[in-house]
This record gives sequence, C-alpha cells and structure tokens, in this order.
Amino acid sequence: MDSLLKIIAPQKARDTVRFIGRCKNGLLQGRQPMRGRLRRNSTQVRRSRLLKCLAGLLLAASAGLSGCATGPVVGREVLADPAMRFAPGQPIEVLDPKARMRAQSGAPMPPNTIQTALDFSKEPGSDVDGTWFSSSLRAAVEIFSGFALEAGYGLSVRNLLIQKLDGFAGPLPYERSRHGPDAALVLDDGTSILRGGYRYRTAWDGELHEPSVSARTLVLRHDTVIEVGYRHGMATIKIPAAKLPAEGIVDENYRVDRLYAALEQGFLPGWNLRLDVGVMLEEGFLQNPFRMVSLWSQRNPETGDLVGVPRTKPEHHPTSRFRWGTLFRVRRTLPALRSVFELGAGHGSGSWRVEHSLAQAAYLQRIGEQFTLQLRAGAYHQTRAKFYRDEYPAAPPGAYQSADRTLSSFVAWWTEPVLSWTIIPKRGRVLSMFKYLTLVLGAKVTSIDYAWEGLDQDNGFTAYPSLAARQTRRRFDGGMTFGGYLGLEGGF
Repeated sequence: MDSLLKIIAPQKARDTVRFIGRCKNGLLQGRQPMRGRLRRNSTQVRRSRLLKCLAGLLLAASAGLSGCATGPVVGREVLADPAMRFAPGQPIEVLDPKARMRAQSGAPMPPNTIQTALDFSKEPGSDVDGTWFSSSLRAAVEIFSGFALEAGYGLSVRNLLIQKLDGFAGPLPYERSRHGPDAALVLDDGTSILRGGYRYRTAWDGELHEPSVSARTLVLRHDTVIEVGYRHGMATIKIPAAKLPAEGIVDENYRVDRLYAALEQGFLPGWNLRLDVGVMLEEGFLQNPFRMVSLWSQRNPETGDLVGVPRTKPEHHPTSRFRWGTLFRVRRTLPALRSVFELGAGHGSGSWRVEHSLAQAAYLQRIGEQFTLQLRAGAYHQTRAKFYRDEYPAAPPGAYQSADRTLSSFVAWWTEPVLSWTIIPKRGRVLSMFKYLTLVLGAKVTSIDYAWEGLDQDNGFTAYPSLAARQTRRRFDGGMTFGGYLGLEGGF
C-alpha cells in the first residue's frame, strides 16, 4: 500500500492518498504497485466497494492536489499510475530547447508547491561555439478551493558566435540575457482546469510580452483527456549601431501566435494514445539582423567556377510564416517489468515549404519505490525553405535570401536519459518543509548533419575556406549539442 502512495504522490494526488486511507484494509492489499486488473469478488458488497474504489481513484488521480485536473491520465488497468501520462508534445519546434522550457512554464502547477529548473546546453563547434542557459523558479498557492495563484521568475542567457557573412565568415560574438516575471491564475472543478497566464521578459535588444490561456478536461467515463491552449507573443527588436547589425540600426516588431490541441485516450489492457496538433503564425521581423548573404554574379565561362568578389546584402525573409505540425504517440505498460514503452511519429510543414518528419521512442523503468529511469531517442529530417540556397550563384530566386542553417535541409538524431527520485517520508517532512520532494536529472545529446546530401548540393549548409575563391566547400563545424537539466519540486 505504501508503495502505491509513493507512485501517486509525486503527481500531487493528495485526494487519492486520503481516499486510499479509507480503502487500505479493504480492496487494495499488499505492498506492491497496482499492476493489473483489480480482482473481482463474488459478493454484491465487494462488487459495490470495488466500483466505489475505482471511481474514487480515477477521480482523485485526475484531480491531483486539492482537485487539480493536472493529475495522471491512465488506462483502466493501471489507475492512478503516473507512468501512463505523456510528456508535453512538441509537434512544430521539435529541436528548439526553448520550446520545452516554454511548455513547462505554461503547464498548470498543483497548488501549494514550488518548482525550480535549470537547463544548460553547449554547441562546441568552432563555427558557433555557443552556450545556452535557462533557469526558473515558480510557486503555486491555493487561495481557496478550486482557485490558485502561480508566480515565478525566469532567466535565460545565450552566448554564441554569429557568422555574419553567409553564416560562416566574419564571426561576431553575441551575448544576451533575458529575464522577467511570470504569473497565472488557475481555476478547476476536479475534472476540468482553466489557466490564464502572463510572461514578461526584457533584454538589451528588446522586450517580450506573452499572455496565454489553456484548458484541460477529463471525460471520466471514457478515459479521455482533451487539452487546448493559445499563446500570443509580442516582442520589440531594438539593436543600436554599436552592436554591428547588418544594416544599420534595427527597430522592428515581432509577433507570434501558437495554438495547440491534444487528445489522449486510455485503452485496455494498459494502452494509452495521444495526438498533438499545433499551428504557429509568425509576423514581422523574421530574419537575423546580423547576417549577410553573398550574391555571386560572375562565373568563368570555360570552367563555370565562380570568380571575383561577391556583392553582399542583408538577410531578407518574408514578413509572415505559417507552420503546422502533428505528433502521434502510443504507450504500453509492461506490468511484469514495472515499465512503460512508448513510440511516436510526427510530420509538419508550412508556408515556407519547410517539411519535417520525426520518429521517436521512449522507455520508462521503475527502480525500487523511489526512482524512475527514462530513456528517450529520436530522429528528425527536414527539407529546405523554398527561398533558401547554400549558395546563390546569381540573384536569389525571388525577393528573399537567407543564410539561416535552420532553414536548410538536414537530418538529426537525439538521445536523452532522465532519472527522477521521489522522497515521501512516512512521518514528518523532508528537510522539515516538504510533504514530498522530487528531483529530476536529465541529459541530452543532439547531432545535426547539414551536409547529409553532399557538399556539392545547395539544399544543405556548408562553409568555405575563403570568400575570394570558393573552390572547395567544407562541413560546417557545429550541430553537435550537449545539454543537461535539473528540476526540483516540493509540496507543502
């Protein structure tokens, strides 16, 4: 019984703990986690108690702390098992580390908890030599039943080399720190939850305002969860001439709208499915203000080789971009191994004709009563934007030109181990403060190959040893990223 509590409590199901206390000497026996179907009893009394216990467990598990609907969504065979809950999906910005932090900061917190997270990544290639660091601190307090207030503060720091000309020449050190507060109001009735939040960030190159709203409901009779959300970002971009932008002083605006929906369905025996769908609309200043693009206009008539010195123009992208993406995942419990196996696949495209496809897998293993190990891996491929070229022999195809490697064709893979440790004291509190404490430690390695089609193809992203004579291309020294993150959550 205590083992079951230790599985549930990390997901903040305080109501479940209360309910099980009343059922402890009844239906749920033993000290092992509930793995399969609860045994049926022959008498009418036992059947009645069984139905009541199942209904209470499902309701409490979906409610979380004080009726919060952020609890686990599970199949009927593994009621109240948080291992069946999917992580937030990223159907569009698959490889962007900021997307994961944005999803985590927008997820409703259970009341009377505190969370802190640190995220770090390093891309050591000589052509980029970049680092990214992010930290956040959030707290949620229940004001009265069904109403909670969230507040927090976030900081991100970005350091890298910007290759100003065609993404490979003339490195410019770039540093930026962005920070600001977060706040949200949360309403829930035990099966549905509504969250309205606001995020503000400021940096030397402008400000960001980001209101958001999200809703989640659980259809108890069908083991179904429906989620919808909307996030609107409004950013100003102000770069003085002293920062060496590509075309003088920059004073522009950027807007982005993100809309997503998800449907999660539990099945027998121990199957769970989830479909994530997202759309994204960006408008305003969408290019990098520091990069230049070289446009070659001369060729040797006999050999066809480029000659002379190219003329250069600032990178220029369309002022709007629409993107969409889908991600479908399935989870299967393996009760005998106390584990869960997950497979997923996704696809997306957009108005710039950047099509992407991905496949991913995950394995979750319980280790004892306090530890959980997750292993994740995936592969990704995308095509180039319709106006992107690795080299522009003459004028660009249309009014736009780009040296953005994220718009090139590439293939990528990643792997990610995650270890979580949950402490629930039998009496008293952890560190004299917390009813429970969960520590999450993860690492991630991502590799991107921008020249997978070959160095002589204009779909990828390569570098050149010289600007004066582009005789031999070389691989871009970058794309391998090493990262790690640390999360801590405590309940009061």
